[in-house]
Amino acid sequence: MLGAGCGMFACSNFLTFLSSLPVITAAAILRYCSNTRCSSYLEAPMWVMGIFLLLVSLAGMTGSSCGVTFMLWLYQWLLFLLILVLFCFIALMLIAMGESGNKSESRWDLLQGIVAEEGNWIAIRSCLSESKICSDPAVSRGNSAVLLPIKNGCCKPPSQCGFVKNGSRWTIPKSGLASKHQDCLTWSIKPNRLCYYCKSCKAGFVGRLKNDLGKLTTFSICLVCFLIINFIIGCLAVRRSHDVALFQTTRRG
Repeated sequence: MLGAGCGMFACSNFLTFLSSLPVITAAAILRYCSNTRCSSYLEAPMWVMGIFLLLVSLAGMTGSSCGVTFMLWLYQWLLFLLILVLFCFIALMLIAMGESGNKSESRWDLLQGIVAEEGNWIAIRSCLSESKICSDPAVSRGNSAVLLPIKNGCCKPPSQCGFVKNGSRWTIPKSGLASKHQDCLTWSIKPNRLCYYCKSCKAGFVGRLKNDLGKLTTFSICLVCFLIINFIIGCLAVRRSHDVALFQTTRRG
């Protein structure tokens, strides 16, 4: 690549490379440092996004260092494609989370229906039970201010049931349960059951899923802004190099 745009393009490639690092790091943290594997649904898109960014930056570096024009254009088009995909994802999430009323509720009801499907929920329930997520000290202290939705729904009996906490155990009061709701009858003191079979647990997991998707959307917005700046730098670099090449060709002519 000609020297006029080389510095700008090298900067663009380096920024793309840098943007891949936090994405891959976040995916690795979810994979190896998370106290539960039940949020693994976030891993795949983050690994794909991070590795894709890394490969795009390598394509740009190869093109700029070796003077391969095809690799430079491939770099720009792949970057544009990634920005477009992220835009679509962000738009869908903002529409789903920003609307109120029946339309928004129906979307999350659909999501809850997918989670509640027997095959899906068996796997999720087993994951929650094996991860021992309810052994967190915050749960045993009953400090609801720090409890995640999934812990509120799966680790404690529903509040309308009227269970009484006796030490670290929930017991039925002498007057009996305050409600005959199905979740009240499903609750168990066994550590491997608790309220994992309750509808409130499914609702709590959906609440956690909505929270995670909200964070992923915020991250995607920041990433898109970063990539757009990076893409503009790349476009300016390509145009600058093209102008210089044209000028040099004209001089030789």
